[in-house]
Amino acid sequence: MTDDASGRPIAFVFAGTTFQEDGSAVLLTRDLLRKSVNIGLARAGFAYPLYYNTLFATLREEVSNAIAYAKKKRLGYWPTDKTTIGVTVRTSPDLPTIPPIWPKLWRRLEEFFQRNTSLTGFIDFLERRNERVDVLPLMEERGLHDLVEVRGHTVRLTERPENIHVIGKAGRRCRCV
Repeated sequence: MTDDASGRPIAFVFAGTTFQEDGSAVLLTRDLLRKSVNIGLARAGFAYPLYYNTLFATLREEVSNAIAYAKKKRLGYWPTDKTTIGVTVRTSPDLPTIPPIWPKLWRRLEEFFQRNTSLTGFIDFLERRNERVDVLPLMEERGLHDLVEVRGHTVRLTERPENIHVIGKAGRRCRCV
């Protein structure tokens, strides 16, 4: 399947050989997901959660379990992640030098700084985009802008990424090979 906006494939990757024919439809179960490169990267701390409403809850739970493991063991990005603590961004050239943050937030900052020279107006920019999300513990729909805080030159997400469920339209199904 692709996402609704960019057409990027939403993919689960597996190493090794398979008895499946290339491009064949596969039902992704929890057991199969546990064997994926995706889960391996999440358990090693080198993947951030980005859940869309098109991902089954059981699969989301598996990814969240892998993320929790990496956080507990302080693996990969997690010891230096500043998503909910905040990063200082004064101008566009700062972006490549900031500590790791949730990639969706980083991409929105990058997009914003293409036309702006400071964080002033970032929340308004997000509000105009009107990206809708559910906060999973609450099961309450909000705008992404409701979960971002800017104070001076510091920006942060007020909710942990694994608690955010992005509401998007299902993209086209494809035979990705």
